[in-house]
Amino acid sequence: MSSQIDNRAIKKALNKVNNSAKSNRSLKKRSEDYQVFQDVFNKPTLLTLYSLFNNGTLSYLNGIVNSGKESNIFWGVTPDGNDVAIKIYLTVASEFRKRLQYIEGDHRFKNINTHGHKLIELWARKEFKNLSKAYSANLPVPKPIAVKQNVLVMDFLGIDGAPYPTLSETEVEESDFEELLKLIKQLYQQSNLIHSDLSEYNVFKNSNDLILFDFGSAVDVSHPMSKDFLLRDIINICKFFSKRGITTLDAENIFKEITENDV
Repeated sequence: MSSQIDNRAIKKALNKVNNSAKSNRSLKKRSEDYQVFQDVFNKPTLLTLYSLFNNGTLSYLNGIVNSGKESNIFWGVTPDGNDVAIKIYLTVASEFRKRLQYIEGDHRFKNINTHGHKLIELWARKEFKNLSKAYSANLPVPKPIAVKQNVLVMDFLGIDGAPYPTLSETEVEESDFEELLKLIKQLYQQSNLIHSDLSEYNVFKNSNDLILFDFGSAVDVSHPMSKDFLLRDIINICKFFSKRGITTLDAENIFKEITENDV
């Protein structure tokens, strides 16, 4: 249990942050509070996690699952013993400003504040809203559980802290290509969403089931660039399966079939 991060570890980390820089430097490298401090980076995020522990959303974190320029993913556990994924968006606003095209023009996000933490918090809410919309239409996506500030909590898709493999990490078949095109179409026609960043790296494969994830860039079909994003998603998927030796359809024809009922 020593590797787990619980409410006490978060509180200890907050105390360290509130102390002097000298106290921060004295943190033991293998201690839980040092791990929290290093991975989560700042006091606002620690306060957010502390709130999620206190309100019963989380019981403890088992450690980091994946990390990137924009976010870290942790494997967490709820008080009921259910595994969850905790996505902590890093407070580096410059990374998110590069993605303003996925927010500006989306009618769901008007009069947005694109400065500092506000932009990052908006991005977290945007992914939560996109997941909620897709999940409510019974699409295979992680179930969104909670969002607060720059922290998103959702179902963990994997076993014992190991996420399911992505398409890039496993064998694929023609049936996978057909299924993924079906999901793109359902996402568009049933949820009015375009993933906008779809690739082999954000589709899980569990046995024969495909699961879409990483919905921060997803836009509503009313977005002025939605059709461009949709065509790009289709092209990306066709390229991947072609490289794996699977015969694919023409991207333009797939695009026309998906959008044929548009007014």
